[in-house]
Amino acid sequence: MVGTVRADAFCHNMVRALVGSMLLVGGGQRPPSFPGQVLAGGVRDSAVTVVRPHGLTLEEVGYPADEELAARSRAARSLRVLTAR
Repeated sequence: MVGTVRADAFCHNMVRALVGSMLLVGGGQRPPSFPGQVLAGGVRDSAVTVVRPHGLTLEEVGYPADEELAARSRAARSLRVLTAR
């Protein structure tokens, strides 16, 4: 299986959770709509297994042009919110 994930920021273990949700869909345990439902829920779903990192490969890290880097950093940080439990 090959998957490609692109984003301008990642949360801790985010890619491993994405792969875990796709494995559930591919294995027939969940419908194709499942990853979208988890994403729309806005919280980690206990049904999603965070897969082991073995076999996952980071191939590239790209950055905006120097003149865009500070603005991109501010924009990414403004989306992150810590919620109390």
